[in-house]
Amino acid sequence: MSLSTYYVMCKSVLGYYMRGKQLPSWDLKLQVFCDVVRYYSQLRFPECSDDDIDTIDFDQMHRGFQSQPMPPTELSTKVGVYRGFAIDADAQAIDPHTLDGLGLAEQPLRALIEQDARCPRQIPCELVASWTACAAHNIRRDSHKAALEPVPLANSEKIVLCLHGGAYVMGSPASHRETLGKFSACTGLRCLAIDYRLAPRHPFPAQFHDALLGFYYLVAQGFKPKNILLLGDSAGGHLCVGLVMLLKHIAQSTGSQLRPGAVMLLSPMPGLLLDGDSLRTQAMFDYVAPTPLEWPNAPMRLLYKPGHKCTDEYRKELAYPLLTPVNGDLSGFPPTIVQCGGSEVLVDDIRKLAEKLQKDNHERVQVVYDEYPEMVHVFHRFSHRPEADAAFSRLAKFVAELKQPS
Repeated sequence: MSLSTYYVMCKSVLGYYMRGKQLPSWDLKLQVFCDVVRYYSQLRFPECSDDDIDTIDFDQMHRGFQSQPMPPTELSTKVGVYRGFAIDADAQAIDPHTLDGLGLAEQPLRALIEQDARCPRQIPCELVASWTACAAHNIRRDSHKAALEPVPLANSEKIVLCLHGGAYVMGSPASHRETLGKFSACTGLRCLAIDYRLAPRHPFPAQFHDALLGFYYLVAQGFKPKNILLLGDSAGGHLCVGLVMLLKHIAQSTGSQLRPGAVMLLSPMPGLLLDGDSLRTQAMFDYVAPTPLEWPNAPMRLLYKPGHKCTDEYRKELAYPLLTPVNGDLSGFPPTIVQCGGSEVLVDDIRKLAEKLQKDNHERVQVVYDEYPEMVHVFHRFSHRPEADAAFSRLAKFVAELKQPS
């Protein structure tokens, strides 16, 4: 632990006992975590402007993010097992013609598909199987290898494609291993987490390409699209929404059925253009430090065309639906649940996203919005909190209520 971290931690503890809780329901562990991570967020994303853009080495910034990644979490052997492997990107055939009319992402996606054809690569993944998921298919703990094979254990098996958070610059399946283990245990479903490419070295739409390849991989392995559920937190939630929009576009081009069975969004990043008051009013509580669009090192700017100045034309491009989904047509979504904390900086914009999903889908499918008072961004990771238990229980109920596939 660095001296500065120790100082911030001590200051937070003293503040908790001398000035009191920042919010009535908070405990010491939650308050210290928020103070320390907010401090690190401010260090990772220091204030700057487009006047500094020529002095920023974005490749070095990428290396910095990877040299200090989100720490890996452990999956307790009491919960389940996991296995890491890789999928061949070039083996998942995407017809470039299905992208016709996609707009801003069409040409970059075509280029990425062609690049995979020329230079084959692999996408690292992790498959997580809780003992609950194993038991659902009569797999014993002492013979669990079958549960770690990415093929259907039954014709009707549902599986979860998981897209991790981390502002599109950090995170991995390893950083979310514990959370996915808990999700698998409460739902009885196996989870496939993909290690999609990160910005700024791999800007938009590389992440969307990898998410699409992950979905196609599961279909190629024998899972029906309607049996594939999507789960994403933070940036991963934003990516889940974009993936459904991509799949809808491709399905309309081909006449195929590619709609996933459900979408679960945990504190999703609502888009790259944000204007909610909570960015200001909740900044003193949430551990996510808001980074204005005017800063060239803001995660939004690192995802889309890093190194470009924030001109009027650039802002117009950020309104593109795959980047800011509330500007698009969100009809045709499968059953969806959105969960967030009432004290996170993104809450106002997350509400707008949930309202848009509800409006565009009317009563054709269920769109659930759950807001947990005084909780912060992706509070699901705080395993000691009753709100996290309640959120996972609600997710389990949501999954159980899905119609049984034919």
